[in-house]
Amino acid sequence: MLTHQVRVSFSDCDGLGHVNHAKYFTYMEEARADVFRFFNPTLELDKWNLIVVSARCDYLQQVSYMETLTVLTWISKVGTASFTVDHVIQNETGDYVARGQGVLIAYDYKAQKAHAIWPEAKEKLQQHGVPPEGVPPLR
Repeated sequence: MLTHQVRVSFSDCDGLGHVNHAKYFTYMEEARADVFRFFNPTLELDKWNLIVVSARCDYLQQVSYMETLTVLTWISKVGTASFTVDHVIQNETGDYVARGQGVLIAYDYKAQKAHAIWPEAKEKLQQHGVPPEGVPPLR
């Protein structure tokens, strides 16, 4: 499992005073950077080799300005060319405030097609397959 902390900024909040729904996807994307490094250690764009094909988020509680959030990330499924990344976001008291999931594929941008996940990357993905305790299922 991978861990990433986020401090909610003023610009993350909407007119109702809580984090805008779209920002949760940004938090999860930031948390996925460590997963991206399994495929592209330097995160150089000209060496980018992943593409998101699906993303979803369930909102469980409101989050407000200046809260510190922890995004917990694990790999729930590894296929031939794709893998599923799961996330849960906790607030400072440990309550789950959001639950998300994304499906990514290993992708060759020059050939414009998916390719098999390299064995080294697959091994690293499989090392992060344990979810945290008590994670709510996706709705």
